[in-house]
Amino acid sequence: MKEIIELRINYEYADLLFERDEGRNLGTSVKIVELTREDPRYHKIPVIAKQIQQNYNKAFFFGWEIKRKYSKKELDAAELFHMKVKTTFEPAGQECGTIYDETVACNICGANRDQRSSLILKRGSVPNKDIAKTIAGEVVVSKKFELAFRQRALKGALLDPIVMNKVTSNYFQLASSIEVNLSQNTVAGVNPFDMSTKDQGEIYKCPMGHTIGLNLLSELFILNSELIAGNDLIVSKQKIGVKRGLLRPEPVYFCSQSFREMVNDEKLSGFEFEVAHIM
Repeated sequence: MKEIIELRINYEYADLLFERDEGRNLGTSVKIVELTREDPRYHKIPVIAKQIQQNYNKAFFFGWEIKRKYSKKELDAAELFHMKVKTTFEPAGQECGTIYDETVACNICGANRDQRSSLILKRGSVPNKDIAKTIAGEVVVSKKFELAFRQRALKGALLDPIVMNKVTSNYFQLASSIEVNLSQNTVAGVNPFDMSTKDQGEIYKCPMGHTIGLNLLSELFILNSELIAGNDLIVSKQKIGVKRGLLRPEPVYFCSQSFREMVNDEKLSGFEFEVAHIM
């Protein structure tokens, strides 16, 4: 596996660490660069970022993304995958009339509220993908996905019709009641250089164990369970994210080789897979 960290550097200060012709420019304010954790400049980034923040009250980088590339051999040998949803959209279900019971959610981190109605969304808001999710983490799949999942007799998914304009649509809400525990090897934080567990009243790592951090930073590691072998879609008991406006902490999704084969064979769009590790 090859891991690359992509950073959106503030062009104003990019020459403090990067060559002028390195990376690519995005407009006149951002330089996009890629580097590995082994690059000697990697550990200088938080130092420079802190200096710029203290001296000029500005950011050294505006955004980041961790990209992982696997060989065919690694993918074929994997027992389990982290299923990532690439596309996010608005409005969220709550804005469209979906009913939630917040009284059962954790009063510290906001995780585990209870959905009390069908997912209601605005017609025309769902991207033209076979899977996408709202900003609140509600996962939506197409009729094509639903048919493929059922025809292959895969297990572990809950597929409930979504309501749009008071009418049942051809989209389905995807969830799973099969939960597994993340291992402590799974790393989460604010960004690759900031492992803060809270900030300005927001709790990223719940003392009750419901959430482990704001953003996922590592590959996923889960504790072994008999539930893994018998299901093609499972979710983590521990959540990633924060309660902020409409945002809520979300589980991460795991899937089997059979699930990934279905996505590839049927050419289903919107999916991305990383290898997950069973401890």
